Amino acid sequence: MSFQKQQSTLDNALTLLEIISHYSSGISLAEIVKLSRMAKTTVFRILDILKKRQYLSYDASTEKYFLDVKAFELGVKGLMNISLVGISIPFLKKLAAKLNETCFLAVYHDGSVIYLYKAEGELAVKTNSHIGSRMPVYCTGLGKSLLAYQPLVEINKVLSRPLVQFTNKTIVDREAIHNSLAKVCIDGYSMDDEEVEEGLTCIAVPIFIKQNKVVEAISIAGSSFRIIQKKELIINELKNIRYAVTLFKILKCFDFDKK
Repeated sequence: MSFQKQQSTLDNALTLLEIISHYSSGISLAEIVKLSRMAKTTVFRILDILKKRQYLSYDASTEKYFLDVKAFELGVKGLMNISLVGISIPFLKKLAAKLNETCFLAVYHDGSVIYLYKAEGELAVKTNSHIGSRMPVYCTGLGKSLLAYQPLVEINKVLSRPLVQFTNKTIVDREAIHNSLAKVCIDGYSMDDEEVEEGLTCIAVPIFIKQNKVVEAISIAGSSFRIIQKKELIINELKNIRYAVTLFKILKCFDFDKK
């Protein structure tokens, strides 16, 4: 196989992975062919290879393709290298055990929150959020902490898209969202008060690598009654972790071996 043909095949494979990554509930072969504008035989051949290498899985009952474990592993490793998210994990493990709730760590990508880590305490409740999942930024606690520090042009781009109302508490008024993001910058934390799932509340804080440069966000989520009851304690605990992690990240950015 010539170098040009190998390059073309690789480019096609990456294109297909990117298309499938946008469909968490799966996507059919016909839809992939339509979106990729490639020949059906080419698409099927590449999908078969990716499936054998565990980058994709196929559900015969729905006839849809999904990203599989290898694709997820690569993504998480890449994000951890970029944002040094591994630094936060020991703190979140301890906090989940201390407060008996669920702790999350997430990063921002193109209007979405990507969940990278989850630690569950004894009182953890079931949520729709899991490692590797994506959620909108405008209505999640983590999302608001991440979106609040994006450039205004990025915020406006995100809010120009259709805003889904998940519950009767989901804020979809754009002016109200802008106001809530401004409040995040003032208060230093954000909240999702049953905006995504009824009965669940989330409190989050952004993690900085330098002034106003947010690399990730951490949160505690759980039963609305318990989270509201422990609100001040949770905010203080999260801010303490933010201080420790941010300081560590700043120090990691310096190469002290340089002369």
